[in-house]
Amino acid sequence: MADPQAAKRYAQAALAIAREDGTVTRWRADLADIANVLSRSEAAPIFADGRIPLDQRLAMVERTLDVAPKALNLARLLVSKGRSAEAEEVASAFNRMADELEGIVDARITTAIELDTDQLKEVEGKLSASLGNRPVRTTAIVDPAILGGMIVRVGDRVVDGSVRTRLKRLRQELQGAR
Repeated sequence: MADPQAAKRYAQAALAIAREDGTVTRWRADLADIANVLSRSEAAPIFADGRIPLDQRLAMVERTLDVAPKALNLARLLVSKGRSAEAEEVASAFNRMADELEGIVDARITTAIELDTDQLKEVEGKLSASLGNRPVRTTAIVDPAILGGMIVRVGDRVVDGSVRTRLKRLRQELQGAR
């Protein structure tokens, strides 16, 4: 069972090293590779199997991963401590902390039809400007049920400009006017 607090501590340590070395971007990629191998690959159960001698599992980590030496040390540590299955959570926690450090904002944009690249870039630009020119990383979602317009979610804030919601409000107003 994954321990989110432990994963967060590993991620904090990795971020401290990455900041000190100026290698946050490299660590993002290395942690993604580590998560793929230790948590999602066909070999993942082997890394977590305490019946297999630790030296064999560590040798396999070294043969399998092509990451920076300090990231490799983290992968070895995760395997040694029986936390290889938590590598994905470590990578996610690292990315969240690195995003916060770099001021990157995640936004989810829901539209009734798919936005083309130019439209998405325009929405990202407007969002960035409204958030003090912070970098915005968007996830586009298509939901025909909203009929038109868009719904933008940034963190816990939601701006609902969908046609469905406007029609619902209009209906409520008309029912209240009786």
